[in-house]
Amino acid sequence: MKLKSTLIINLFLFFFLSSSCQELIKTDQKEKLEKIEMTDSAEKKESVLRHVVIFKFKDDASEEDVNRLNESFNALASEISVVKDFEWGLNDSPEDFHQDFTHCYLLTFDSEEDRDNIYTPHPKHQAFVKSLGPHLEKVFVVDYWTNP
Repeated sequence: MKLKSTLIINLFLFFFLSSSCQELIKTDQKEKLEKIEMTDSAEKKESVLRHVVIFKFKDDASEEDVNRLNESFNALASEISVVKDFEWGLNDSPEDFHQDFTHCYLLTFDSEEDRDNIYTPHPKHQAFVKSLGPHLEKVFVVDYWTNP
């Protein structure tokens, strides 16, 4: 009888431990799958191409001319469909590294092809660039791919 009881207890413990281990394995697998899904989701965030343009206007450029040019640049985002996002602002840095560059524009593209083959040669962009000539002293441009 004692042997039978011991056997029953051992079998019970075996099944209990076995099911507990299976639950732990399932939980561990679930956590691993969730981590993989999170990683996949992060990787699915695609990089985008940022096009940063910073202007230094000539000292004799009138406020009206600068405002007109700023409005023209702003309008390009709605006139050229490959511009995915656009924002602009005035330099507000307390550090004295701006070298008199005042206006900063940030455009977003999905690809270099959109930037180089559609946006850059677009007639509205070309007309805008031409209109800058008499008023712009310097332009600084940086393009980079984001690292999401």
